Amino acid sequence: VDETLDPSSLDVRELARQVQDRGFEHQVAASHCVSLGMQTPEVQAEVAREIAEASIAVFPLPQTNLFLQGRELSSAIPRGLTAIRALQDAGVLVAAGADNVQDIYNQVGRSDPLETAALLVMAGHQLADDAYGMVSNDARDGLGLGRVELIPGAPADLLVINAVSPREAIADAPMSRRVYHRGELVASADQWTQIHRAV
Repeated sequence: VDETLDPSSLDVRELARQVQDRGFEHQVAASHCVSLGMQTPEVQAEVAREIAEASIAVFPLPQTNLFLQGRELSSAIPRGLTAIRALQDAGVLVAAGADNVQDIYNQVGRSDPLETAALLVMAGHQLADDAYGMVSNDARDGLGLGRVELIPGAPADLLVINAVSPREAIADAPMSRRVYHRGELVASADQWTQIHRAV
């Protein structure tokens, strides 16, 4: 909703009110919510409270919105992201994702959660661990899938990356990866570096 810089567009508020008035038995999530980022801090806080009361998860999609929003402007170009901090302060589940992959709306997207996390660090002012959480377990929660923890009995839906920390994984975005679904290896990719001696 509200994939616009126009502050008069606040459809996410109406969504929150509809969810509150009608009730929904399933998880409700809203993506983009760009115009919320264009509001005053007071309006951001007020709308964020309504979103929290309706238990709506919000998914910023930084790859697309950084590319699309503000293209017509030549100065003071806004980032085109939602009010992440105000939403978090209100207790809203803020996850993150991506849409538009290598199309007219996002020419270079690659559906890589680490790319999304890096953009959240750079443009959304998130710490690396928080950004990683937003594209991993917070995203699963926002979709009603439940969290994955490294404990016996937990769902073994995993992306295995050679990195010592979430920050390193985000910074290096290594392409050597293993994907497990229900404990079964379903995809793998390998990358290597070879240094040749100069003659």
